[in-house]
Amino acid sequence: MSVKAIFFALGCILAWFVLLPLLVIGGGIALFVYAIFAELGALLTGSPYQSLDPSAAREIARRMCAGYGVAADTRRRQSPR
Repeated sequence: MSVKAIFFALGCILAWFVLLPLLVIGGGIALFVYAIFAELGALLTGSPYQSLDPSAAREIARRMCAGYGVAADTRRRQSPR
């Protein structure tokens, strides 16, 4: 094996077994810390966190899933006859 192939293999091993788990765990920790500080900020300022309206969330999900050919569940929004 050439030196170039050895360094390439070591780089791939480093990326898969060190960098990828580090970035995944680091990203999860960053999201968790952000959520904690958002809750603490809302608690200390007395203003509720601006949450997304459930109907808006359903509309966003419908638009996202429609691109994949999945029919949206619209039974809740239909008026009774």
